[in-house]
Amino acid sequence: MKIAIIGAGMTGLVAGYRLSQKGHQVTIFEKSSDIGGLMGGFKIGNTSLEKAYHHIFSTDNYIINLTKELGLEKKLKWHEEKTALYYDKKVYPFMGAKDLLNFKPLSMVAKIRLGLVKLWLQYDNNWHKYESVTAVEWMKKWCGDSAYKVIWEPLLRGKFHDKYQVVSMAWLWARIHTRGNSAKLGYFEGGFRIVADELAKKINGKIILNKVVDLEKIEKDFDKVLYTGPSKEVEYLGAINVVFTSKQSLSPYYWHNINDVKSPFLCFIQHTNLIDKKEYGDKNVYYMGTYLPNEGGLMDKNDEQIKKLFFDYLKKIFPKFDEKLIEENWVWKFRNAQHVVTTNYQIPELNPSALRASPLDRGDENKIFQANFAMIYPEDRGTNFAVREGEKVAVLIQSDPQ
Repeated sequence: MKIAIIGAGMTGLVAGYRLSQKGHQVTIFEKSSDIGGLMGGFKIGNTSLEKAYHHIFSTDNYIINLTKELGLEKKLKWHEEKTALYYDKKVYPFMGAKDLLNFKPLSMVAKIRLGLVKLWLQYDNNWHKYESVTAVEWMKKWCGDSAYKVIWEPLLRGKFHDKYQVVSMAWLWARIHTRGNSAKLGYFEGGFRIVADELAKKINGKIILNKVVDLEKIEKDFDKVLYTGPSKEVEYLGAINVVFTSKQSLSPYYWHNINDVKSPFLCFIQHTNLIDKKEYGDKNVYYMGTYLPNEGGLMDKNDEQIKKLFFDYLKKIFPKFDEKLIEENWVWKFRNAQHVVTTNYQIPELNPSALRASPLDRGDENKIFQANFAMIYPEDRGTNFAVREGEKVAVLIQSDPQ
């Protein structure tokens, strides 16, 4: 079959790889100038770095198995997770039971409730019972108001902006359940870009960059079409990442949750506390990231305005932060970077009529397929599940009769 794939993110690349393995002729169309989607990289020193921060968990079997198949397992290195939490002008280590017990902003009762809830969600496999209740309601009830206000509300607001009150507890269950069972964090020498590049090399077909396609037109030239862009049935938020390098080390931790609803960013990452800074010319690499509406507000600000807002707040977290020591900096904006997972979430259809501009009259309802991170449920979107969706849709396309 001649198969067109719209989008050269991880899902599109994996699907293209699997379909070409079965002898199908694959053409991938990508509207941007690069492959990889949200894990697309840019050059920094002699290596590549993701525009959006990435790591994988030891439970991420789909991408781990793909890595082995591609012969990249020696490039995947595992590291200890070092997590902290910023609250009320102080950075606290937040990596386990001992740190929780030493976390002074919460009472002992609140800390015990918080710890028990985490354990419960980590080992409870029945996520369906969380679908119809919001994360706000559930966490308030079981963790209590104080733990909700200090821990969960800032994180939910940071992740879903003004939509945080409608987010399903099933989504938060998946975050805690999946990550709570992971022992270490994985990262690729050379960045995640090496996975995208290896997939592209092995695809028997063409990858056409800087190409926006008309779905109605290209379906006439192909037997099957896979669309991996945003689903029209789902609401999305955008994202902004500010990335910078500096000789200055600000923290002993890798990941920092910023638990202040007034912060312009949700998380602060000292990437070189996971990966040796020698990989980046002996410089520390940092990310500051947030989610927000696709249009308006911060999305309409220019790079200098965004950097000023972020760097000014960073000085509140780390008073010793010296902006003059910054060597390089970048601002990356992404639209449709996070889908809003509401209660009783409806997964987008595999063969969506919404993608067509005109009604069908040829009896080819199953000619157009879609696969994207809005179809990952209840888990949150991520590289591992992007691989899973690419594998799954490839099987469906090749098993579907012409």
